[in-house]
Amino acid sequence: MAISKGPLLEELVRAYFSKQGFYAIRSVPFSFEGNDVTDIDVWLYSRQTASVRIKAIVDVKNKRSPKAYERILWVKGLQSILKCDRAIIATTDENPGLAKFAHENNISVLSKGFLDRLDKKINVDARLSIEEFNLAIQENYNHKHDGDWIKVLSDTKSALASLGSFTAFNKAMMAFHFFADRMEVRSQYSNQLQRCLLSAASLACIALDGALEKLTFQDAVFRFEGVKDGITYGDSDGKFRQSLELAFRAISENVINGKTLASQAKENINQELSKIRADLIGEYFAREHNAQSLFSAAKELDEKAFAKESAAVELSIEARSILGVFADFVRVKRSILPIGRNLSAASEPAFEPQKSPETEATAADERIEKSLQGKLL
Repeated sequence: MAISKGPLLEELVRAYFSKQGFYAIRSVPFSFEGNDVTDIDVWLYSRQTASVRIKAIVDVKNKRSPKAYERILWVKGLQSILKCDRAIIATTDENPGLAKFAHENNISVLSKGFLDRLDKKINVDARLSIEEFNLAIQENYNHKHDGDWIKVLSDTKSALASLGSFTAFNKAMMAFHFFADRMEVRSQYSNQLQRCLLSAASLACIALDGALEKLTFQDAVFRFEGVKDGITYGDSDGKFRQSLELAFRAISENVINGKTLASQAKENINQELSKIRADLIGEYFAREHNAQSLFSAAKELDEKAFAKESAAVELSIEARSILGVFADFVRVKRSILPIGRNLSAASEPAFEPQKSPETEATAADERIEKSLQGKLL
């Protein structure tokens, strides 16, 4: 499939930052309260140390008149809205004053000369482009009527950029469950579904890694509770739970037989929330060793999802273990996953929460990684 010059440049930029250690994905929709706002050409994420994450956006324009000055203003505003650490533009505009204007606004520029040199060094044909990925999905003519596979992944990417980390993780787990379910009954499209499943798992890893950043220096018990509450109630810092308590109190004090009704409502809600199995995710990733694997596993899963050849998926032990935990979390069979079909790992025991997460606590200074996972320009 021939790719037009705009998307081709986006693929080149994505590949460059991926080689620099970033988790880099293309065509990420940004939305607000259900309204589509804009698309991010390339979204970047890096786990620089155990306690430091970097998020960046790249605006890529390969046009005869790229209007680079206007793009600097645009990407600067989007950086502020998304609360990203860096903003970058990749442009074919050769205006000599562009770099100065960008520098004064703390925007990095990938110039035409730099992009031309990248084009000679990086082979973007080594993996599927997002256009080729979607074209493969469209081989199933009923994919839109079957829940719209492309939109499911697009919405998951959007959550990563638009929502809080735990909310984005829950969204990714819904997508993971969606594709896992279909792998059991759509065997004729197993290749496409496997790609979608791995992509959803990759996005889930990044969302969860971002959520764990603020819990880095806490002990295992606090991390366990933080992850459990975050998955159960979302990124609300306890506000959702407080709202529930206020609602129960209002029913108790202002409705006939209110205390009984409030007690019953609270019990029913707690029963429903307990089905989420957030304790499973909390227990596994409260262990620092497991949490540290999320970023590298995300990059690995993304590469496998977009690999030219996907018949045999060779995954690391860490990535297989994470896929298994995700499968247990959403209650799907491990045997349908790549870990079972291609690597004979279906026999791995399902992870079950333990009762004493505090035994896994480690000192804060032991959590800092010795080497950077990524670097900025």
